[in-house]
Amino acid sequence: MKFIFDKITIYPKLVLTFLLVLIPLFLLSLIMNQYGSAYVKTEITNSMQSKVHFYNSALEKEFTRIIQLMKEFASYDDLDLLSNRSEIMSYYDQLTSFRKLQKELSVIKNASNYIKSAKVLIPAIDRALSDNSIGTIPKDEFAALNVVTNIYESPFIYWQDRLFISLPYPIQLNRLAPEFVVDIEISQELLKDALLQFTDQTAGSTMLVNLDKGWKITGEHAHDDFIKELSSASKGLQSMRIAGQNFLVAFEKSDILGTTLVMYELEQNALGPLRKFTIWFWMISGLSFILIIIVSYSVYRLIHQPLKNLVRAFRKVEQGNLNLTLDYRGKDEFQYLYTQFNAMVQNLQQMIYKVYEQKYRVQHAELKQLQSQINPHFLYNSLFILYRLAKKNRDENQIKFTKYLSDYFQFMTYNSSDEVCLADEVQHAKNYVEIQTFRFADQIEVVFQELPEACSHIMVPRLILQPIVENAYKHGLEHRQNGGKLHVTFVEQDDILLIMVEDTGKHVDEAVIKSLQKRLDSTDASQETSGLINVHRRLIYRFGADFGLALSRGLLQGFQVTLKLPMQ
Repeated sequence: MKFIFDKITIYPKLVLTFLLVLIPLFLLSLIMNQYGSAYVKTEITNSMQSKVHFYNSALEKEFTRIIQLMKEFASYDDLDLLSNRSEIMSYYDQLTSFRKLQKELSVIKNASNYIKSAKVLIPAIDRALSDNSIGTIPKDEFAALNVVTNIYESPFIYWQDRLFISLPYPIQLNRLAPEFVVDIEISQELLKDALLQFTDQTAGSTMLVNLDKGWKITGEHAHDDFIKELSSASKGLQSMRIAGQNFLVAFEKSDILGTTLVMYELEQNALGPLRKFTIWFWMISGLSFILIIIVSYSVYRLIHQPLKNLVRAFRKVEQGNLNLTLDYRGKDEFQYLYTQFNAMVQNLQQMIYKVYEQKYRVQHAELKQLQSQINPHFLYNSLFILYRLAKKNRDENQIKFTKYLSDYFQFMTYNSSDEVCLADEVQHAKNYVEIQTFRFADQIEVVFQELPEACSHIMVPRLILQPIVENAYKHGLEHRQNGGKLHVTFVEQDDILLIMVEDTGKHVDEAVIKSLQKRLDSTDASQETSGLINVHRRLIYRFGADFGLALSRGLLQGFQVTLKLPMQ
């Protein structure tokens, strides 16, 4: 038997273990709880459903009677006279008709406790009559109540937190103006009081909701979550858990009113007879607790130890140790997990090498791309200056300019190595500045500090300083007529060299600087690769995430770019 048990996988072991332990207790508790719950729930269900049906029928009868009164009122001759023949009526006749209608409206208002007010709106004479007042028709109220509704299926209109029953007469399906509109406002306070009387439990309440139009009248302690959980059936009883408590919810939809009456009570109060089984429940719970300890120990022996070994191995992988393998002698699912773990570690080693190689190729490709993108604007300006100098007699300026330009293009097209010493990179940037000086001699003042001797032999990627200086001319200084300044400084901090390029270009807002720095630090490969982003990425690829570019506002109140390089 033990030999067979050892051969099966973990899942059947767990299933057999829990079934052997829990089935006897489950059957015992199930029989007891089903007996008690079935008896009490049957009584509660019948009682709650009967109450909901009774009160729903009472509301249907009451509001049907109100609608019938409205229909009878709509047939009065005085309404027809005022609506269609008011121009031939004398003032005294109109006043007499008003008084008659007010008496009838008073009768309608007093016919039900749910009626707050009764009105008739007559557009022909722009009058709104109630039982105690005569005034002009409120335009917004008339527009809201002049709605054709099926008063036998959904008579209510909910507008501005007020509840109405409206009867436009005659019904105009073509949206023409009616002769008059009879409207009854329902007192929500009295309706709420009636709903509170429907239940006698302090933890229960009643709601009248319209699920289609989204309005509700709720009693005290009402929860809106009951509405969301109601089923689509026309009536029934559900058990719901709301706000950490279990409730029994009975509901019935009225086909006459288009509303749903919802009644709910706290389950622990409603199912009082089940409390007699509490002692039995705790006895079974105590026995279950002892058995759970035994089962937990079995689970520990079967699952926890292999998982613990697997977690330890994963932690070693997180620390960078990829030279490990796991050995498992069993024939269950853990053997598969351990085998896949070993395969995963091997794949990680291969992927790391591939990713490193890919980054190197991307870096190399970006450098080649930067080398090939000689700025046409700069080239055209340089050729223009050569043209102007050529028209004059040969002088020292022409010789210098030609030499700087020659050195510049020689460095740009030199492809034998991806790295140069920092002294050559700085000299290339100086050549670029000297070329630009011929163009902006009277507009821009350049201060280019000497590179510290200790830093001249640092090996760096090609083209990391000149693109930043070019960016300062292009975006900060090119359009200045005079007073422009460009400073290039070198600062040594412990084992770090800072190269700061700042200008007196446009005033840059802090929010713009933060946005540019965010783009600079983004790892999104799909974004457009500008000169600054290209330089920043290549520095990170070469020296690590602690180095690269930082953007800020400089002492000259312009834009400042700082290159952070290791001195070793």
